[in-house]
Amino acid sequence: MSSNIAPPAPPGRLSPAPGTPTIGELLDGAAVLVTGGTGFLGGVLVEKLLRSCPGLSRVYLLVRPRGGKDIHARVRQLLDKPLFAGHSRASLDRVRPVSGDVGLPGLGLSAEDRADLLRDVRVVFHAAATINFNAALATAVNINVLGSRRVLQLCRDMRALRAMVYVSTAYCNCTLRDEVRERVYPAGRDPDDVIAVVRDADPDALRDLTPGLLGGHPNTYSFTKQLAENVLLAERGAVRVAIVRPSIVMGTWSAPFPGWVDNVKSGSFAFIAGAIKGVFRVALADPDKVADMVPADHVANLTIAAGWGAAVAEDLTDVQVYHMTSGNSNPLLWREYVELAVQKCHETPCTGMTWYPDAKARSSYFRCLLVAYLFHLLPAVFVDLLARLAGHKPE
Repeated sequence: MSSNIAPPAPPGRLSPAPGTPTIGELLDGAAVLVTGGTGFLGGVLVEKLLRSCPGLSRVYLLVRPRGGKDIHARVRQLLDKPLFAGHSRASLDRVRPVSGDVGLPGLGLSAEDRADLLRDVRVVFHAAATINFNAALATAVNINVLGSRRVLQLCRDMRALRAMVYVSTAYCNCTLRDEVRERVYPAGRDPDDVIAVVRDADPDALRDLTPGLLGGHPNTYSFTKQLAENVLLAERGAVRVAIVRPSIVMGTWSAPFPGWVDNVKSGSFAFIAGAIKGVFRVALADPDKVADMVPADHVANLTIAAGWGAAVAEDLTDVQVYHMTSGNSNPLLWREYVELAVQKCHETPCTGMTWYPDAKARSSYFRCLLVAYLFHLLPAVFVDLLARLAGHKPE
């Protein structure tokens, strides 16, 4: 996906008026709610809130049981990561898991938890989403669109709420061919019409209808993120809403330390993981186009600042939108990205490599397909055959 992102807003856009509280003062003695907090970006956001807002009384995390773990075990697993190594027990004790799921009506909240959130929360950071580009449309609509509506509905009942921040994507308007400004653009489809089609169509029929519904979007992810923005714009009521649109989110730049990553199963992380093992030999990308990547800690910083900006604005009549991209100021081409990844694989090799690391960025789909068959699939079949002959489990 690619998009022509407009230059960032001029300096001073978030400059406070005299007497305006700082971010720390805004959140002093307050509670916040984070959805998606157990994910990669969500974890970085939670760590930043705990580290930079010592007066913050509570960080509620909306969490669902998963993988045989209850919500308390999942949050313990999050807080035990090196990401939080610099925090005291008192700091971590401010995190409280709340059982819920953006994919369920009413977020699946109990009456007691709902009452606590309605009473305590001052800022909501909504980062939960399905980021699977290949997700079925019904799944993406339920989580990304209806999930955002459910979070907004909760926000509208919060007595202490000052702002809601939605983490979108810089590529939600990738169908536009002109410069993309920091505003919400009308979706090609009415969100309620899409929701109705998803609700009423049987799965096989919906699979056939999906390409036409996407209206030029390359996947259900960018499509449903754009729909979600339109839902927030139309239904926000008195809720002050800010939208943050990052491009490709990579590891941390500096805080709490450089290079933090805990998910190598998707996106550009997956390519690096495969390349360093010698498994991935080709990336389907135009070598001369910009690979727009941003550090996770910078995205977390902007997300918190955007919540503050919406909360303290003197006259906020519209949704505030912020792009978090690097292409205009620090462009990195896909060719350079792949070459850097391979170079670092050579400089710092890992154990258990299956092949000497090497890879190229190619724009031809059929050339990539040929390379994948010759250098990905066939070697894998051969290695699995050797494993079976040796009495080992194929991998």
